Amino acid sequence: MRESLLRKLSRKVDALDEGTFSYLISSPALILFLLLGAFPIIYSLGFSLWNYRLNVPSGRHFVGLANYISMFHDPVFLGSLVKTAYYTVATVCLSTGLGLIAALLLNQSFVGKGIFLLTMLVPWAIPKVVNGLMWKWIYDGNYGILNAILMRLGLIHEYQWWFVKSPAVAMTLVILADVWKNVPFAALLLLAALQAVPISLYEAARCDGANAWQQFKHVTIPGIRYTLMMVLILQTMWSLKAFDLIYTLTRGGPGTNTTITYYYVYQQAFDYLNLGYGSALAYFVALVIIIFSAFYVRILGRAD
Repeated sequence: MRESLLRKLSRKVDALDEGTFSYLISSPALILFLLLGAFPIIYSLGFSLWNYRLNVPSGRHFVGLANYISMFHDPVFLGSLVKTAYYTVATVCLSTGLGLIAALLLNQSFVGKGIFLLTMLVPWAIPKVVNGLMWKWIYDGNYGILNAILMRLGLIHEYQWWFVKSPAVAMTLVILADVWKNVPFAALLLLAALQAVPISLYEAARCDGANAWQQFKHVTIPGIRYTLMMVLILQTMWSLKAFDLIYTLTRGGPGTNTTITYYYVYQQAFDYLNLGYGSALAYFVALVIIIFSAFYVRILGRAD
């Protein structure tokens, strides 16, 4: 009986074309995605069209696009856009640039290369929350090691509370903490790409009289452009969605000096319990990420 059922099932499977069979076997994962992914996305889109406040009795009524319109009259939100732009450009450029330099160094043979590589991996292995807490203690105005080092060097004469110096100083300190963690990721991916570039291309370039810069420009960069673009896309997405570091290091302060847009989404939704406005802000951030990703992909397509 069992063998008969198996034979019938086997014949039915054989009768299916490849496309139908692929949809059939992937349908459980697709259903799970719809339940765990697509449904919350659609549900939160509905939130964004309502004035939905959990801390206000009967504080739920339909407002249409009012949440999306009001965000462009919100001074804190507009200020967060400027801070997010500064944060994103700085972290992406520094992380990718320093990662490329580290990858170029690691692509050479030198004594202690293994130790250097192992040491470089430490920041990437540290959890984001731990990274934020660690840098919080480094910058601390009473016990921070940064103050101790600068005092020893004679650059300052008393311990400083760095985050209250100015908005630019506060954001720069957050950027340095983020770059320290992200450089190893960029370096490892770019190192793998560098090692895949054929040595024969460099030999041919040297035979044609190309100097080191010309080899880098015409051989190295074209050879790693796909990986470089992927690093840029990921670093941009992570910077636009930065939350862990801001939450543990500054909580967006002092004031709103380090409140970037994604953290402001969290504040509206979970601190102020304004789910409608928070959802609208979240969709705005998602749209910006999609636009940046499409921009990078378009540039990559033109490079081909």
